[in-house]
Amino acid sequence: MALVHNVTQTAEAKRIIPVYVIDGMPGVGKSAFAVHAAHMLQDHFPDGQFYINLHAHTTGHRPMHPADALFELLAAGGVRPAHIPAALDARAALWRKRLARSRALVVLDNAHSRKQVLPLLPGASHCLVMVTSRQRLTGLLAQQASISLALGTLPPEDAAALFGRMANRHFKPAEKGLVDDLTRLCGYLPLAICLLASPLASEPQWPITELVRDLAQTKHHLSRMGAEDVTVEAAFDLSYRQLSVNLRRFFRRLGLHPGPDLDPYAAAALNDTTPDQARQSLDALYHHHLVDQPAFGRYRLHDLIRQYAVMRAESDAPADLGAATARLLDYYRRAAESASRHLSRRAGPPAGASNGAVRRLPPINSRHAAMSWMRVEQANLFACSSTAPAHPAEAVLPALATAMAPYLGLAGPWDRAISLHRAAAATAGAAGNRRAQADALRELGTLHRHTGSYDDAETTLGQALALHRSSGYQRGVADVLTQLGGVRRHAGDPVRATAALRSALAIYQDLGVPQGRAEALNEIGLVFWASGEYGEALAAQREALALYEELGDPHGTADTLRQIGGIQQLTVGYPPAVDAHRRSLDIYRDLGDRHGEAKALNYLGAAHCHMGEYDESRDALAQALTIHGELGYRPGQANALNYLGIVLCQTGAYPGARRLMMQALAMYQGMRNRAGQADALNQLGVLDRLTGDTQSAADRHGRALVIFEALSDALGQAEALVNLGDLLLLLDQEGEAVIRYRRALELAERARLPHPEANALLGAGRCAARAGAPAEAAGLFRQAQAVFQRIGVPGGAKTAADLLSDCPR
Repeated sequence: MALVHNVTQTAEAKRIIPVYVIDGMPGVGKSAFAVHAAHMLQDHFPDGQFYINLHAHTTGHRPMHPADALFELLAAGGVRPAHIPAALDARAALWRKRLARSRALVVLDNAHSRKQVLPLLPGASHCLVMVTSRQRLTGLLAQQASISLALGTLPPEDAAALFGRMANRHFKPAEKGLVDDLTRLCGYLPLAICLLASPLASEPQWPITELVRDLAQTKHHLSRMGAEDVTVEAAFDLSYRQLSVNLRRFFRRLGLHPGPDLDPYAAAALNDTTPDQARQSLDALYHHHLVDQPAFGRYRLHDLIRQYAVMRAESDAPADLGAATARLLDYYRRAAESASRHLSRRAGPPAGASNGAVRRLPPINSRHAAMSWMRVEQANLFACSSTAPAHPAEAVLPALATAMAPYLGLAGPWDRAISLHRAAAATAGAAGNRRAQADALRELGTLHRHTGSYDDAETTLGQALALHRSSGYQRGVADVLTQLGGVRRHAGDPVRATAALRSALAIYQDLGVPQGRAEALNEIGLVFWASGEYGEALAAQREALALYEELGDPHGTADTLRQIGGIQQLTVGYPPAVDAHRRSLDIYRDLGDRHGEAKALNYLGAAHCHMGEYDESRDALAQALTIHGELGYRPGQANALNYLGIVLCQTGAYPGARRLMMQALAMYQGMRNRAGQADALNQLGVLDRLTGDTQSAADRHGRALVIFEALSDALGQAEALVNLGDLLLLLDQEGEAVIRYRRALELAERARLPHPEANALLGAGRCAARAGAPAEAAGLFRQAQAVFQRIGVPGGAKTAADLLSDCPR
């Protein structure tokens, strides 16, 4: 152990040995640690080893007075009782004198305070002193320049090994999971592990499964962690009894907190006090090792100490406990609503009445502060959402879910958010709160849209729409219609998508809601884009951008910039598109919007890929794939996988490319995303051609073309036709190839799609060159070169220039 190594080196170098103060929670093994270390070090301290229990936490004992402790130490050192002076100072002086030239080892176990320990320190520079305490002896550390060793619970592997030694068994591989479960239920606390394992050692016929079953059926696990008169509960009792009456009540109420940790604001709500007073009480419990402080200002109860607090709280009046829980839920609701106002485009006044017992909220006065608070408190908010339905205040859960929705939409996790909003909708429906039910269903439908579950999204949003229409809440109707329009666009139904969005736009205009108008225009632009009407799409997006900029909405600005960039890379060129994508990416990152960030990275990666900048493309797409995967956004994952496959294909890594493209295809099929399926098939066809499987390539390109034609997707048709032309040219079928190139060229020129236009010109030029028409081929190559240069594809321009130089003059 590190202590033994450090002391050994210091002793051998004859340097001053510091005092080691070993603290930790009850049952963590402080005394055992000190005694074990003393045993290992005894050869370095030949002039004596002294151990004394100072009884700070011993049943039936008061903490030992320093004078009494000195009497025992002097007597153990050979001083006759009659020669030991009566006064504390005289005893301390004699103790220091006797050890002044000695190399002795002193263990002061179970210390209560700095005042108790100071007179017992020998003062000799070559004596080792180890002090153990449940309390943090910060005064002693400061005064003596001591070294603090705070013992924590065991790592899971060490906990399992300790359990095996104490049970005196070698567990089978199949039993390893059971041992892991038991040590986890012990909170990895050494005392609890030893007490739980000891019956197995004395009863070798008992199977471990019986111990697991018995513990699972026990309300309080602490009651099973004992042997004779030694129990974990009793160890905790000794610390609890030293607290004041008020601090005991404070501690008991902390056990009601459902989350993993808390701050002084939440503790103040539980205990109906101020945050400053709560902080003082938390620090007092921290001093007694009854709470940990894993990060500054955050406090946590060990699992077993939490159970102990809950057991102690069972003697409190149910009304008192219920009121404390109500205050806590109300605090988290109000704080979440405060944060939500900085994150939501549609945030309004707080829902429901405020409990007057909640006196203060944390200072959440900016978007950055709101994101930070939500990120830190997310686990607590989810825990409160699980507690809320069982509490009489049924309105808490829907209000809490609504307040959390903006953050969860930006940062996830979406699977838990879906469960949250589903529960909120059910709770609100059971309470007859149709408005809250509809809001929860709208959020649920939006999340289904994000995760690519379009059928579920359509159904859920339809239910929300019916509720809002029946109550006459027009803003809610428009909000749901906007989401429905997006869902129908993704599902390949532009007619119904446009109808929903036009209805939403009309309502927003009647109500005078510019924010809603911008969102509806944004979605309308996307429908135009999907239908190949790029001019109309760009006009709608620019109108939405102007509204967002006028409103000062950075999120909407980022959305429209990203989408304008997407249209530009199809119709204008890649450099301006990359600029728009980077601008949107910077905004998303500043906002903490991981969903938007990943989408912008997908677009950026695609643009770099088309420009032949494969390293930049791979980096952006890999980041996008990671974020989409963490959020559970399947459309984004599929797009990133598909383009990563294209990058690998273009750089010659064909096996990896095929694996990624097949994953993308499977995801598109699972989402019934026909445009995505067609694109993946088309790219797989290119890969088949490059790897020599021409029959499969023809089949994939043909299937992709059929889907693109059914969707009236001019871009997809043109790309599939160019790929078919490339395949036919490889097979020396120049006549058939040129027909595909000419059809692709016509589609691209009509839709004003320069990249497929340039590829079609290049293919048609190759056909002309093979047909012995060098002048025609040169003209086509020059046109292709000019287009590639204009849109920022240097690789294509170079290919055209090389082909042009090969043409006979």
